[in-house]
Amino acid sequence: MCKKSVLITGVSSGLGKSMALLFMQKGFFVAGISRNRPDFNIDLWIEADLTCRDSRKKAVEEVLIQCGGIDVIINNAGIGIYEYWEEMKEEELKRVFELNFFAPVHLTKLMMPALIESKGLIVNISSVAGVLHVPVMGGYCASKFALNAFSDSLRPEVKKYGIGILNVI
Repeated sequence: MCKKSVLITGVSSGLGKSMALLFMQKGFFVAGISRNRPDFNIDLWIEADLTCRDSRKKAVEEVLIQCGGIDVIINNAGIGIYEYWEEMKEEELKRVFELNFFAPVHLTKLMMPALIESKGLIVNISSVAGVLHVPVMGGYCASKFALNAFSDSLRPEVKKYGIGILNVI
C-alpha cells in the first residue's frame, strides 16, 4: 500500500484540481477521477463518468490495484441545476442526484473496506445550499441536503472503525 493516498473525484478542475495539487505537495499519492484529463501531472488519473455505476466500480478497482488501499476519499465531483421546480425535467434532476448523492454514497461503500483498514477519512464536498434553500436551485439544494444527511448519519456508524467524516459546506 502507498504510504499516504487520497482519491479525489472531479480532479480535472476547480476545487478538485486545487486539492490534488496540495495533497501532492504534502507527499500523498494522489488518484483522481474525472471525465476530462487534468492539465497537470497526477500519480494516477482515471477517466470515468461517475453517473455510471459500472464506471465507479471499475475506477475504484483500478485505484485499489495501483495503490493497494486508500487513506482519504474526497467526494468532490458535482453538478448544479438552476431551474424552477415546475419547469425541471425529472431526467435532469435524476442526473444531478446521481452525481451529487448516489456517486459519493456508492464510492464510499466501495472504499469502505480499505478505509476501515487505514482508519481513513471520508470528505464530502457539499454546499451551503444543502443547508439553506436557494430559490431556483431546489434540485441542487435537495441533492446537497441528501449528501449532508448521508455524512451526518454515517459518522456514528463508522466511528467504531476509527474512520472520520468531514462534510465541507
